[in-house]
Amino acid sequence: IGVSRSKAIISAQSQIRVDTDPAQVVVTENQRNVSLMCRVGRPIQFCTFTLPSSSQQVALTPGQPAANGLQYFGEGYQKGQCGVTIDRITTAHNGQVKCSVFVDGLSAEGLIDVVVAVSPSQPTIQLEPETTYFEAGKQITAHCVTTGGNPDPQLAWFLENDPIYDGVDKQQDFEQDGTTGTALTLRRIINGNDNGKRLICQARHLAYPEGSSQTSLQLAVSFPPLYLPEHTIHGLTLGRTVDVTLVIEANPKPRTHWTVDGVGIEEGTEQDRFAARVPEQLESGAYNVTLTIAGLTLEDLTKKYTLRASNDFGVQDYTVMLSSLDAEVDESGGVGIGGIIGIVLAALIVLAAVALILVARATGRWCFRGASLNTDIGPDSEAQIAPHSHEDLHDEKLQQQNPAVHYGEGDEKSAAGATDSAKPAAAEKDIKEKNGGTKQENGKKHENGKADKTNTPV
Repeated sequence: IGVSRSKAIISAQSQIRVDTDPAQVVVTENQRNVSLMCRVGRPIQFCTFTLPSSSQQVALTPGQPAANGLQYFGEGYQKGQCGVTIDRITTAHNGQVKCSVFVDGLSAEGLIDVVVAVSPSQPTIQLEPETTYFEAGKQITAHCVTTGGNPDPQLAWFLENDPIYDGVDKQQDFEQDGTTGTALTLRRIINGNDNGKRLICQARHLAYPEGSSQTSLQLAVSFPPLYLPEHTIHGLTLGRTVDVTLVIEANPKPRTHWTVDGVGIEEGTEQDRFAARVPEQLESGAYNVTLTIAGLTLEDLTKKYTLRASNDFGVQDYTVMLSSLDAEVDESGGVGIGGIIGIVLAALIVLAAVALILVARATGRWCFRGASLNTDIGPDSEAQIAPHSHEDLHDEKLQQQNPAVHYGEGDEKSAAGATDSAKPAAAEKDIKEKNGGTKQENGKKHENGKADKTNTPV
């Protein structure tokens, strides 16, 4: 409900200033207990109100009961107040309500604009020409229309939830066959993206129960398959059955034809490992178009894939590229899945070998001594290094196990005491060799009289 600030009117006859509050008010039909006020700056003796639909004045007195749905409102004549409370608003109250006050035998008048809001009709959409189907690229003319109503409603156009401003004329009032109304005209070029969307005509008016009312028209737009840029499908797995799918828009439903390296495949048919499915509708004007490839190969990644979609309104070609996960990794400078598996296996083999060596060394199952070298070092000669012979290694092992075997048959020591006397005998032998001026160091003799070569661990 709208009101405006009070307005002062000075009567030309009496020069008495009359203030009205409100100066203008918008109310709805059947609204209850609407109060209007006229006041002056001095006590008054009498006041009346005249309604727009009647020239008859209604006298109002404080404390008196209501008459014809009108009752005095205010703090009394002594305060200079002359007000009225209207019990229930009707269309008869629409217009200027006049109050008349009498002061010292003089009269003065005040005017209050009362607008009784009457709900207009529900909005409608009128098309030129009348049709239910539209073609992309063509212009439509639509009128958003309401009839009746007071005051005029505010009209607006929307496409779904988006307001439309371009192509909208100014709102116009009209009268036709005795009917008054309001219209808002839209001129718009329809395109394929409008298909399935709602064109909405909205009217706002305070007399509507919810403040606004609307009607809509779902657009059925015929259009050829829409353009898509070249498309690459990533992440395919070699050796697997894969689906190559494009989502295209067209209305009506398109007919599709795949071409793989020059070999054509109609929708619903198969060619070797390739099967072209019938387009699957997702929503209004959108379709899944799929080519199934059984056992994807590297060669398939190099082939050219073309899809042609057509309907009664046009033809569109689409190009598709394929890329597998292995190829993407290789192109980025890395290794493929096969390479990664090889690296992992090699690492496991190395770790197993290291673990085996460590276990063998810890348990003493393998010999980890350095290789024995034969060294003959003289004061004027260079060192000569040669590996141990198998015979020397065998003798050393026997000596470690049982040193007694290195003594001759004529030895007075018994076999039982050989172990205890082995170390003194070897020391005595070394002393004799040093006293004899021999050049051998760390030398030993076997039973057969042969001398061991010098063993120097490396």
